[in-house]
Amino acid sequence: MSDERGGDPIFVLDELVLVPGALEPFLEALEKDYRPGAEARGQRLLHRWVTPPTTAGGVAHTVVLVWQLRGVEGFWKMRSQNSTPEIAAWWADAGRFFVSRTRRWAAEADGLPALDALGRINA
Repeated sequence: MSDERGGDPIFVLDELVLVPGALEPFLEALEKDYRPGAEARGQRLLHRWVTPPTTAGGVAHTVVLVWQLRGVEGFWKMRSQNSTPEIAAWWADAGRFFVSRTRRWAAEADGLPALDALGRINA
């Protein structure tokens, strides 16, 4: 699924281990306060995976967010705008919901040669 603006899609995988009981407030804050800006930066939210798959109270959930970017150009657009004070403030405030957060980048295995040909994507 290559596109003319930077090759095959790049995926952002955000994994957040939430404090017990924080699932609903985190998802509400994500939808209300983070997702609209992320989509304006070119991030398309594909999945909001939750484990364990229950809404039982007192459970420490892990949330995996899968975002899609438009190739290398979309990756650098997101990276250049993710260091703004507004985004840093959102993540600092959202820190009350989670005990750890990991962000990784991925691509389809078949798309790696095309991404390599476009240049460096890791900062």
